[in-house]
Amino acid sequence: MILENVKKIYFIGIGGIGMSAVAGIAKAKGYDVLGSDSTDVYDPSKAVLDSYKISYHIGFDLKNITDFNLSSNDLVIVGAATDPENPELKYAKEQNLQIAGYPELLGLLVADKKRIVVVGTHGKGTTSGLIAFTLKALENSGFFVGAVLTDLQTNFYYGSGKHFVIEGDEYRSGVDDQKPKFAYYNPDLLLINNIEFDHPDIYKDLEAFKEPFKKLASEMKEDSVIVYNADDVNVLEVVSLSRAKKVPFSLKEQKNYKLPGKAYAYDYLAAKTTLETLGFDFTAFEKYFIEYTGVKRRYELIYQKNITIIDDYAHHPTAVRETLEATREKYPEKRIVCFFEPHTYSRTKETLAGLEKAFTAADLVYIAEVYPAREQKLASNITGVDVVAAVSKFHKNVFFVSDKADALEKYRAEKKDGDIVLVMAVGSFNTLVYDLKKELGV
Repeated sequence: MILENVKKIYFIGIGGIGMSAVAGIAKAKGYDVLGSDSTDVYDPSKAVLDSYKISYHIGFDLKNITDFNLSSNDLVIVGAATDPENPELKYAKEQNLQIAGYPELLGLLVADKKRIVVVGTHGKGTTSGLIAFTLKALENSGFFVGAVLTDLQTNFYYGSGKHFVIEGDEYRSGVDDQKPKFAYYNPDLLLINNIEFDHPDIYKDLEAFKEPFKKLASEMKEDSVIVYNADDVNVLEVVSLSRAKKVPFSLKEQKNYKLPGKAYAYDYLAAKTTLETLGFDFTAFEKYFIEYTGVKRRYELIYQKNITIIDDYAHHPTAVRETLEATREKYPEKRIVCFFEPHTYSRTKETLAGLEKAFTAADLVYIAEVYPAREQKLASNITGVDVVAAVSKFHKNVFFVSDKADALEKYRAEKKDGDIVLVMAVGSFNTLVYDLKKELGV
């Protein structure tokens, strides 16, 4: 795909958080942007589109795209979940228009910047958000993160600074594009925080999961930089294949570095090492680390009165365990209540052995039905009841909740003032924190 002579860009599925952000960046760079989506668009995407004055159609229709009068040089950007029979997509193919996913376009839109790409199984959002927040304050640099920064109330920004921070996802770019999203970002500085097996629906095992990371590292140029976690054996293997300059960081060498929970300590140390590698002195950016409150749905404090309610995105067993351990470290004398919604049948089945022991730091655990996301529901699939049975082997206070109403009813009977309530959900339970605040707050 080339951007030369492109004037118009049409987005099919513009309501996604990634699609709307890239549409905003394209508009900020002067392109004429229009899009469509199957249903109403909600915040944060709606706020982005409205603030950039980007029009969009609700419902897919041939007339939507034909009326935009795209030339043969223009682009059509397609969301990963787009139906092959979508009339707008079929038209784009019939007209031989340039068609791509948003990661490929994003890579080209920021090709003139020094790109800092943050990759790894855990902590990408928190780490890239911290670097982005700091660089925006220091030099007005831009960013693209997979979640909304709570301080800035946006997940992207196209600034005038020379750097651009990207959260690099390892998941495939689209149904017809098996490349991981980060393959399109061409980092000048690559930050690898950790590598642990995930996404069993597209990677068969850890070795297959490591392959795209190896390819990314091995293709980096000699004048580029890799900042990496020297405590992670999988990261060490990947980094050994690169000819880029290597800058390690390690908690083992940071005897006085103390944050609640090891995972968050790594995230902050990774960001600190990256900024120092870019030439900034810690004294110049320490205040931004203190001010930074994180990204939405990543250990986000929702309510703190009679009970404390925290919203989190954890779904991998390691993230669940480390988040609960961090919570126990932060609140050693409090009762910790965890609501957990397993994410996808394939991940839940593959990681069940890890999930069994992930909740030991919690006092009371409620587990919901598995959220299928993109996967098809079958009678043979693992269920939330199966997860409860597995976790119950290592925890005596584990209960199944069929839906949010059931979760509220069961917890209402057990609630105690002073509880620390942590909701870990990606799907239908991701608004439970607000129901808890409304129903059980003072």
